[in-house]
Amino acid sequence: MGNPAYDQYELIAPEYARTFAGEFESRPFDRAILRSFADLVVRAGGRTALDVGCGPGEATAELAGCGLRTEGIDGSAAMVALASQQWPDLRFQTADMFDLPYPPGTVDAVCAWYSIIHTPAEALPELFTEYRRVLTDPGWVLLAFQTDGEPAVYDHAFGHDVALTFLRHDIAAVCTALEGTGFTVYSMTKRARQVHLDEPTAQGMVIAQTS
Repeated sequence: MGNPAYDQYELIAPEYARTFAGEFESRPFDRAILRSFADLVVRAGGRTALDVGCGPGEATAELAGCGLRTEGIDGSAAMVALASQQWPDLRFQTADMFDLPYPPGTVDAVCAWYSIIHTPAEALPELFTEYRRVLTDPGWVLLAFQTDGEPAVYDHAFGHDVALTFLRHDIAAVCTALEGTGFTVYSMTKRARQVHLDEPTAQGMVIAQTS
């Protein structure tokens, strides 16, 4: 696997899953973004979605609940095992999001729900090129990520000693990377930090379609 963060999530997977279980119940705006994304895909004739960096599968299940045939992939086998246990009717597999195990042009939508937070800005074009490869035409992508902040380095998180860096991406820079790799930006959203949810930064959400 190409991302060293995968190994760290092997350590913290159970605690991470418990922390974010039912996250959309306390984040109705975020849920609305996911549902609007699914509606855009369906209205364009799409039926399938891939949740990359799916973690314990919360976003995967949301998209599936919107009528999309959704699969999840994650670089952490422990996360995939938890997702498969929680959502037995959905398909999950361990894979690197820089090397998706799908033929070209076979997926109608790609969702990356907080899965680019360990990807440096300079690597985003390579990642988005891989997303573009597997997408149909028309195809859609949804990105959610932390924004408006400096990188945060953690040596202890979710009850374990770790080595994790959480990157906060600039929304405009993310859009530029998308446009340079064959996408047209449909929407850019910034949601303010919610202190009562222990969020460290504002949240960025971008929807784009294939050009």
